[in-house]
Amino acid sequence: MPIWLTLLLSRFLALSTVVVLVGLMPDIAGIDPSQSILRARAGAQQLLTAEALQAIREDLQLDRSAAQRLWDWLTLAMQGDLGVSWVSGASVMESVQQTGKTSLLLMVTALGLALMFCAVSVFYTAWRWQQGRLTQSGLAHHGTFSSVLVSLPEYVVASLLIMVFAIWLGWFPPYGWQSAQNLWLPSLAMALPAAGLFGRLLNDSLKRVLEEPWVITWLSANVSQCQVVRFALWRALSSLLPQIAMTVIGLTGGAVAVELVFSIPGIGRLILGAAKSQDLPMLQGGLLVLLVFSMLISGASILLQRFVLGRAVTSGKLVSSHSTFHFTRNPIKRTISATLFALLIVCAAWALLRDPYTIQFTRLEPPSFAAPFGADAVGRDLLARVGGGMISTIKMGMIATLLSLVLGLIFGFAARFSQGFIEITKGVPYIVAGLLIAGLTGMNSNSALIAIVLVSWAPLAAHCASLLVEAKAQPYTYLAPIWGTSQWRILRFYLLPYVLPPLIRHALLKWPVITLSLTSLSFIGLGVKPPSPEWGLLISENLPYIERSPLGVLLPIFGLALLSIAVNMLFDD
Repeated sequence: MPIWLTLLLSRFLALSTVVVLVGLMPDIAGIDPSQSILRARAGAQQLLTAEALQAIREDLQLDRSAAQRLWDWLTLAMQGDLGVSWVSGASVMESVQQTGKTSLLLMVTALGLALMFCAVSVFYTAWRWQQGRLTQSGLAHHGTFSSVLVSLPEYVVASLLIMVFAIWLGWFPPYGWQSAQNLWLPSLAMALPAAGLFGRLLNDSLKRVLEEPWVITWLSANVSQCQVVRFALWRALSSLLPQIAMTVIGLTGGAVAVELVFSIPGIGRLILGAAKSQDLPMLQGGLLVLLVFSMLISGASILLQRFVLGRAVTSGKLVSSHSTFHFTRNPIKRTISATLFALLIVCAAWALLRDPYTIQFTRLEPPSFAAPFGADAVGRDLLARVGGGMISTIKMGMIATLLSLVLGLIFGFAARFSQGFIEITKGVPYIVAGLLIAGLTGMNSNSALIAIVLVSWAPLAAHCASLLVEAKAQPYTYLAPIWGTSQWRILRFYLLPYVLPPLIRHALLKWPVITLSLTSLSFIGLGVKPPSPEWGLLISENLPYIERSPLGVLLPIFGLALLSIAVNMLFDD
């Protein structure tokens, strides 16, 4: 079967799977959507009387089977009609178009800022190479800063930006969507983590390319350093184009938390509201648009990558080196990493001696000898809660990251058949994925973990598939079957050593953000419930009091930043 046909069938199967699962969600989970719809229409205080619920069922024809409703929706969707909202009665197509324009503007602005920051980062790397200082400590500090940016999810960055630029400095409004001033803070909140990931992956790839043999050959032939850097950057981008596409997709539909924090009427917030209220036509229509956009962007990135690499992909003439994975050999970095890990362990051990649940102090009490970090809005010890939540938070993050890495490897090596699922998965915001998983599993205690793993493997799989294209185009890999080398030996000695090191570094960069994304699902009632002292839950609980008591928000963020720096120092040269 031709590759293009396999990819097309993969995309069609993945899109159909999501649409069918969403349409059948009430029947699969055994949920009566009339209760959620009635509350969404009349408010949380509405009495759920039998008469009112029956009226909702008759109005929306909920007595029909989910399969019948899904078939009717698909029939209308093929004609360009996505139906009307079960809650507001508004046209789904008009609502999606209006909110989609807002999200698209936000994405374009955030992407522009991210590319600008990334360009500065790459210019710095190229300048250090020209100075002959590519491997010195300055670049390591630069990578550490990128790792800190990656470790902070958009909603955390949004909280910090509101605190600094809206509350302390008063330069921008904290929420709303009335003027151009409302655009910059949410765009910056989305751009900074994306720029951190772009910058780190691109710099790692650029450093690897600049160490390839052809660079010395070109310099010996009096080719200018600017030309070498320009071609090296072109080569470095080739393996990252699918990953860049995944980030663009995430900036469009994955900014649900940013839209919630800043009260922006975007498509992510629309889908989230529809998922909460069981408004299936709005949920199906919004997801359909997001997923089609995801497939278009991802497909374009694959074609662009093939164009960048040219005939080298099929002729086995792509000569490049691959990096190795090891602990840092720098004793200063090892010492800093060990010190930071020890600091986190001491904080957790100290917290174990204190009670994180009992109300012992006045609400929002400032730091004192009795309460070194102060008290939260209820009067509980913040030191006990921050330290107590550290172990379980980091452990669950490690499990989710490991599972995402394994799935990324499996689906990345089978990208010809799984490309559609990679694109579809990345197009679903993780908060919406949490709601869908909760709806399908009935609020299982592992719903949050399942949801995060299901959306976190896709960028790793896209990166793996991209690296695999390069690995297979190397001369020694291309010629190996001719020499009689078995497929197992090719995989063991040629493909995996090329793919694994950058992919593991990518997973380590995602470990902190996966950890906090996992706990942040408590915002919508998934995963850990109060009064558990999870870091994400602590941030959501203390966010309304950030002006009077910022430590409740800053301490978990600071702990995650320390974790990111420690990991970066341990594994990066």
